Amino acid sequence: MKEYTYSVARIRAKEVSLLSESDIEQLLSAQGSEQVLALLRDKGYDTNGDDISLIDTAEDMTRQFLCEIADEDILKVLHLPIDYHNVKAAIKAVYTGITPDGLILNGGTVDNELIYTSIKSREYSRLEPSLAKTAEEAMTLLLRTQDGQLCDVMIDRDMLSACEEAAMETQDSFLIQYRKLCTDTANLKTALRCAITDKQISFIREALSDGGTLNVDALGEMAERGTDALYEYVLQTSYADGVEYMKKSAAEFEKWCDDRIMALMDEAKFDSSSSAPIVAYSYAKSAEHSAIKLILSAKRNGLDENLIRERVRRLYV
Repeated sequence: MKEYTYSVARIRAKEVSLLSESDIEQLLSAQGSEQVLALLRDKGYDTNGDDISLIDTAEDMTRQFLCEIADEDILKVLHLPIDYHNVKAAIKAVYTGITPDGLILNGGTVDNELIYTSIKSREYSRLEPSLAKTAEEAMTLLLRTQDGQLCDVMIDRDMLSACEEAAMETQDSFLIQYRKLCTDTANLKTALRCAITDKQISFIREALSDGGTLNVDALGEMAERGTDALYEYVLQTSYADGVEYMKKSAAEFEKWCDDRIMALMDEAKFDSSSSAPIVAYSYAKSAEHSAIKLILSAKRNGLDENLIRERVRRLYV
C-alpha cells in the first residue's frame, strides 16, 4: 500500500489558502475588476499581469506543487485532459490556418509543441499511441465532414476513456471513483444536449463515452427519443436527483454535475490513506481558478452580480 502521510500533510497545510465561499462572495460584491484584483492580491495571487497570466501563473504553481507530492501515475490521470484539449486546439489551429498561441495549454503529459507539430505535419506516430489514434481520427473526421462539433465530442469521448483507463491502472479506489463520476456526468450532459437538439442516434453514440457506471446504449436510445424519455431513464439511476435540474436547463444541470463532483471531493477531507486529498486539492484549485476567471470577465463586462453568482460553482472549502 502506498504511503500518503507526507502528501496529505502538505495538502492540509495548503488547504487553508483555498478561497472560501465567503471569499467568493467578497469577489462577487467587489466594485469592478480592480477591486477583485486587490482582494486576490491579499489572498496571495500574483496580479501584476493581465487576467490570463494571473491564472496561468496560478495553474503553473499548482502543477509544480502536485509534482512535488504525487506519484507519476496519479499525475498522469490529473493531467491527461490537458493533452486532449491540446489535440483539439492543435487540430483547430491547423484546420483554420491560425497559430495555436492562446489555445494550447501547458502542463499536460506530452509537450504541447510536440502535439501541434505532429498534427501539423501529420506525423501522428510521434505521439503516444492512444493520443496519436485520437489525433489522426479526429483530423480525418474533420477534413471529411467539416463538422467541428463532431470532431470535438469525439476527442472529449476519447479523453474520458483514457483518463478512466489510466485511473484503473493505478488501482486507486478514489481515483477510479472520481473518473467514473466524470464519465457519467459528461455522458449525461451530452445526452441532455443531444435530446434538446434532436440529434440522431449515430451522433449520440459517437459522442458518448464507454465506461462509467451507466448503460451507455440505453442512455443514447433515450436521448434520441427526447427529453421526457431521458428524464425517465435517469430517474432509475443514482443520478435521479439531477432530473429536476435537467428540466430547468442544460446550464443548471451542468452546474449540478459540477457540484456533484465537488461533493465527492468533500469526502476527501476525512481520508488520509489514499490519493483522495491530492485529487481533491487539484480539483479544488481548478474550480477556484475557473471561478476567478468567470468573475473577472463578468466584472470587466459589467454583468450583474446575481447573474454571475448563478454561474459560479460550489467550492471545496
